[in-house]
Amino acid sequence: MRVFIVDDRKLTIGAWKNLLSDIENIEIVGVTMESDEALNGIKLYRPEIVLLDLNLKDTPGIDFCEKIISESPKIKVIAVSVYNKIAIVKRIISKGAKGYLTKNIETDELVTAIVKVYRGDIYICEEIKSKLIQEFIFSPEIIRDSSKQLTVKEIQIVEQVAKGLTSREISEELFLSKRTIETHRYNILKKLGLPNSAKLISWAIQNGYLNN
Repeated sequence: MRVFIVDDRKLTIGAWKNLLSDIENIEIVGVTMESDEALNGIKLYRPEIVLLDLNLKDTPGIDFCEKIISESPKIKVIAVSVYNKIAIVKRIISKGAKGYLTKNIETDELVTAIVKVYRGDIYICEEIKSKLIQEFIFSPEIIRDSSKQLTVKEIQIVEQVAKGLTSREISEELFLSKRTIETHRYNILKKLGLPNSAKLISWAIQNGYLNN
């Protein structure tokens, strides 16, 4: 897994580079503190994962995330920030980021995030997941009208999708065949008017379908 780090703090870059360099199958192909250097480095080194600090000094991180993805659509961006605001998480995911981490995460979770995003999942750190669940449970403003048409089984599947599980993993969790899960996922997409699984994952996260 080829990883490029973009962060405006040398200490963070150094710490993450040292941590990840010792992890098998992870290669740090480049690091930078500047957005222009990041774009050039991404084109030159062709990383598969970009760890992107949202608090860059020379450009808004969310806009820069969108720019990276527009110029290099195959690259998967994991946003990193000191902030744990739900609104920021929802916005960056809607811009195409495949993960969101706060800077106080443990090494194991950082590695887990990289691996899961590399495999095609969306990863939200545990701290943010907890806040999303609390917001969903306690906020009266969150309305899930679009989910009323889903069956109980479909809701269970959406909850598993929100955790980043594949159809095979969901089938093992719910004791159903993989084909049955894929049929349910197709029906869910049709009911919600979503074009693909990536949009379903984003929808599930944004609508609070997360369980620990």
